[in-house]
Amino acid sequence: MKKLIFLTIAVIVIAGLLLVGCAKEAAPAPAPAPAPTPAPAPAPTPAPAPAPTPAPAPAPTPTPTPTHKTGGTVTFLWRGATGSLGWPVECFGEISHTLQFFFEGLIRTTVEGKHEPWLATSWDVAQDSKSVTFQLRKGVKFHDGTDFNAQAVKFNYDTLIKAGREPNWESVDVLGDYTVRVNLKSWRNTVMDGFSGNNMVSPTAFNKNGLEWIRLHPVGTGPFIFDHYIQDVETKVVRNPNYWEAGKPYVDAFIIKYVPDWSARRNAMEAGEGDMTVGELGRETADMKAIGMNIRSMHEANFCLIPSGGNPASPWADVRVRQAAEYAINREPIATGLGYGEWTAPYQLAAPYTKGIYDPNFVGRRYNPEKAKELLNEAGFANGFSTTIYPFPGCNRDLAVAIQDYLGKVGIKAEIVYWQEAKFFELYDGGSFEGLVLDGINAYPNWNESLRFWFTNEGNVFLSKAVPPELLAAVMESLSSPTPDVNLMKKATDMVYDMCIMFPVSNCGISFAEAPYVMDSGAMTLNFGFYFRPENIWLNK
Repeated sequence: MKKLIFLTIAVIVIAGLLLVGCAKEAAPAPAPAPAPTPAPAPAPTPAPAPAPTPAPAPAPTPTPTPTHKTGGTVTFLWRGATGSLGWPVECFGEISHTLQFFFEGLIRTTVEGKHEPWLATSWDVAQDSKSVTFQLRKGVKFHDGTDFNAQAVKFNYDTLIKAGREPNWESVDVLGDYTVRVNLKSWRNTVMDGFSGNNMVSPTAFNKNGLEWIRLHPVGTGPFIFDHYIQDVETKVVRNPNYWEAGKPYVDAFIIKYVPDWSARRNAMEAGEGDMTVGELGRETADMKAIGMNIRSMHEANFCLIPSGGNPASPWADVRVRQAAEYAINREPIATGLGYGEWTAPYQLAAPYTKGIYDPNFVGRRYNPEKAKELLNEAGFANGFSTTIYPFPGCNRDLAVAIQDYLGKVGIKAEIVYWQEAKFFELYDGGSFEGLVLDGINAYPNWNESLRFWFTNEGNVFLSKAVPPELLAAVMESLSSPTPDVNLMKKATDMVYDMCIMFPVSNCGISFAEAPYVMDSGAMTLNFGFYFRPENIWLNK
């Protein structure tokens, strides 16, 4: 989704845009010689308190069993692609899915919030929590045959710092050919998530060919090498013969076809024209089950209304108006009518995906149109007012219409304005609005990443929303604790609810559909629903 949804979000996120013209191009040549098989990585040295314990040593790469079959091409039907393909600092939205074939980061984050060594084999957090030092995997090559090393990490991370993508990173020091230190402005217990989400690009390819070229010619370290990209049509990637995980990937190629219309994707899957696809949690999940696909689903977020409460001149600046809008919306029939048995009515920001924060007994503000009218009257809007709803481009349009209808019944007359993805994502980069944004609030495994993204200037998203000083202070307190503290996260989250800064209206999430012969995709094992493990996939046919 986005980031659902983004994002990242978010992504992260999480969890954060630029539109770039694209054309069909040739792939860069693969490296001429295979990289040596790396030795098993040493276990990291534990970091002293108050820093979190470093990651455990990487699990050994499983040896393919006789049931693994090599070869074949996987056709993946994806929703769309907009923006830069080869320069990760500019990559947001739907295109982020495609990057996982040819780019990798220093670590990977699992759905449980654990950090797996990847291009880094281990790391240490300094005793003063002001830096993180990484030991890098040796023998890794970029797709152009050049070495992945500490200088390459510095190049990529310096670019992120300069672009403001990691506002809490101070600088990057090279301590050896395969040792790099990232200096922090201050401690955040979300810091490791940034090392998971930021990918490595070949500095040589960038310096030789320039920004315009690299945008359409991704050159990473991943299991697949870029072959071509036809805007709004497809991306093709081919097996990296020099991949650092010996024997992988198993398949020869992926073709990622961009099919925005759900009915067209469903029909293509049923006709055997695709091997894998994704759908939104709800009707699309139900459809995929009906045609016999193997399904893996994740309720990773809730769609929320985000009022422009930070604008003093807006009706939404009054907490009573925000609460009135929440009381006006009947979430139970929305879940029943639009969820196809996959949704429940949400009354809290966190989704079940976020352990420790989601409370199955939470009551919240239930449907009460009379209470909504009473609050509007108290706020001086007895006759209602007019506003605008800006839905996320991937949002179910019937959901936006249902919200419009419920708000209208209490006197809030809402126009729905559907923006293209590029324009909508400008709101993730310091943009402002007046009215209501309808967007998914990603539930990262570490809920502090959601709080950071949505309620601090480090996230810098939807600047028109209300973030009172006391809320910002509570969020920063939660972020600054040595390790994630459930009580501090709940304190900040309760303030968001009390002030009605934003509120949920429906579930959202993503489902992977795979033909029965697609094996070991790893879907729903990493921290974002649209990430999987392409290097492990093989076809049992």
